[in-house]
Amino acid sequence: MELKSTNKLEYLLTELDVQGIDYVSWKNNHQLQSVMVGNGDIDLFVSFNNRSQFFNLCRLHDWIEVINPISDYPLITHFYRLGDNLEVFHIHVYFKLITGETWIKEYSIPFDDWLIENRVWNNEHNIWVLNKSCQSYLFLIRHLLKCGSITSRFLYKRELSSYNMEWNECSNGVEQDDIKGPIDIKSFLDGSRAFGKKLELPLIKSAFLFRLSFIPFLRHKLSFLALLRLQSFILRLINKVFLKRKKVLPESGLTIAISGVDGSGKTTMLQEVDKILGQFLTIERFHIGRPQGKLIEFIWKILGNKSENSSMPGCSDITSPSSRGRAVNGAILAFLRFRKARIILKRASLGSLMLIDRWPTNELGKMDGPRIIIGENSGWIERLCKHFESWAYAKMPHVDICYFFEVPIEVAIERNHLRIKENKETEKQISARFLGNFDYKPLAKKTIRFENSGEFEAERKDLLKNIWHEISSRY
Repeated sequence: MELKSTNKLEYLLTELDVQGIDYVSWKNNHQLQSVMVGNGDIDLFVSFNNRSQFFNLCRLHDWIEVINPISDYPLITHFYRLGDNLEVFHIHVYFKLITGETWIKEYSIPFDDWLIENRVWNNEHNIWVLNKSCQSYLFLIRHLLKCGSITSRFLYKRELSSYNMEWNECSNGVEQDDIKGPIDIKSFLDGSRAFGKKLELPLIKSAFLFRLSFIPFLRHKLSFLALLRLQSFILRLINKVFLKRKKVLPESGLTIAISGVDGSGKTTMLQEVDKILGQFLTIERFHIGRPQGKLIEFIWKILGNKSENSSMPGCSDITSPSSRGRAVNGAILAFLRFRKARIILKRASLGSLMLIDRWPTNELGKMDGPRIIIGENSGWIERLCKHFESWAYAKMPHVDICYFFEVPIEVAIERNHLRIKENKETEKQISARFLGNFDYKPLAKKTIRFENSGEFEAERKDLLKNIWHEISSRY
């Protein structure tokens, strides 16, 4: 659905009010200036009773829910939206007040009604925010809870400058006597070391005793907290060093391929999609048109995989029976494509967005399709290879979405001329492939033919908006 406002976040916030969905921006309001233009995330508390309405409204307006696989907490989630200028808006939404140490957020504090009752309207950014006195009160609770263990104090100290900015903003004009809320915390304020010239780490004794006073709000048994800290540390270390995962799509990922003749802009656009969506989403890139490594490429050249004329696969209608070398070549390629396609779909089940350069078809002689032709004099090896190739393409997995880029032949030739590539296709080959694949049908659950011959910035925006809508409509 196309929104009327150029700022998708402002529009959604307006719709929340229209639909009677109570919300409040409850922390980090010192960052609102940048967040409202798509730089950073906004922390919204939404009443649990409005949870279903909130989800439905987000889905209606193409907001995508994603999950942090390393720090996934109950009743906290992330929503993202692509803006008209490809800026990325991010809502970190809480349906309960879950807070505590940075890594484990071990407390669930029952302040739901109090949060909504103490919100005020921010005219500068047109958003409901917690009033400064209540923001200061909550900040001090977080400040003390985060500093009651050695590991958490270390993490907190690393970001102390950011917490200082938040504290300076929300405590401006607020005196120590103004710090009031559902739970009396006045006896801990002196030990918080928040009311001096600048924010400092609270006294370890004060923070420890404060944590003990909040034991009734723990989400886990007290004896489990040390284990949870260790578990979180190991998961984060493995992810940082090996997995390098960002956020993922819920339930399972999505496979998106871009096909088209050489010079249609596939690689360039895949890079742009990766650059924009990869800011927050786990993305994996594959090239299935040529799944072989250098060794197999060398063997293929020996077996006759030469691209010396326009009769190469995918260029024109080939009717001559395949030689033994080409038949073996075709069987190997079918196996490699089948194997890689299976790997891609398996990896997608972990929630990543899979971006693939090209995807197979089962049409004989087409680009990325079967290539073995059997004649009356074909031997048993050629026939065996053909049988295997037919089986592989019949069993080939279907990609979720395949975009087929369409460009005029003149544009494809000109773009190919500007490419820097080893063994680059000739103009004759480009022309032949263009004509031979005009009605190309990839093995895809959904095929979208995309005109990619216009001005780059405009086509880039159109493609990303289209992909964003396809993703959001599935989740």
